[in-house]
Amino acid sequence: MNRRDRDFVALYNALWYRDFPVTPSRQDINRRALWTTHIAATVKQTADLLGLFTCFETGQKTDAVVEEATGRKWAKIEWEWIQPHAENVNEIEKLASAVDEADTFIFIGYSRTDEPDHSDMNISKIVKTWGSIEKPLLVFLITFSREHGKRRFETLQTHLIQRGRHRQLREQPALPWEATGTKWAVAATKSDA
Repeated sequence: MNRRDRDFVALYNALWYRDFPVTPSRQDINRRALWTTHIAATVKQTADLLGLFTCFETGQKTDAVVEEATGRKWAKIEWEWIQPHAENVNEIEKLASAVDEADTFIFIGYSRTDEPDHSDMNISKIVKTWGSIEKPLLVFLITFSREHGKRRFETLQTHLIQRGRHRQLREQPALPWEATGTKWAVAATKSDA
């Protein structure tokens, strides 16, 4: 993993909390379009801070391509609301088939924690699909459980898949007001009082 990859990981994780689309009192998080928009905004903000351009829905329906000013493609990015282990999810395959088109590949998805083996199944499918590809696949997984039929976000995990190997790079609360010591946590505590 090179410096730009590490910078993207750090910035994406930090910017995930910025302009968060729900609050502790309004947690209507089950609208897919809401999260697609939040992911796109976070990707764009991260690329902007790296001095790169973000192009959406380009190159064979890739969700986003991050390019240098010269037009050289640095990253191809896909995201999906449905868990990666599902049969109809093919985002990793799409990225793997484009391995010659960028330096880094990124997948952003969701992983259910209250169902046995879902987390393991998701990572296993991603690792198997990416195979022995030399280029890095950065994976951001928002873990969730179900409460009253709705998703309850838990953590934002960052993983690196490369050369058939998997390594979890970091984990943080998915909801900003659950990040201890932050202004969001303090604001949530005050609103509960």
